Amino acid sequence: MKAAFLERAYSLPHGYSVTFCSNPGKSFEARWSPDVPQIRKARQRHKFLEAYRAVRREFLKEVAATMGSNVLVIDTDEHMTSESILAPTKH
Repeated sequence: MKAAFLERAYSLPHGYSVTFCSNPGKSFEARWSPDVPQIRKARQRHKFLEAYRAVRREFLKEVAATMGSNVLVIDTDEHMTSESILAPTKH
């Protein structure tokens, strides 16, 4: 089965938006508007990153479902963290 190209746009705090594009199993891209965020205040940056990670997780769940396999995310921003996005199981 060939995975379909996915593209979804999300609004984020502080007037930013991100559009995720994926050709599952091949490529992943985040397009920022108006530009790549540069949030200096720690509390605002934390709030922004929480919102960003939530919408990224939502998008990658769809990618995992489309591919029928799990997705591993490794963040290298403030603290190196990882998250596994599991593909839904069929019952």
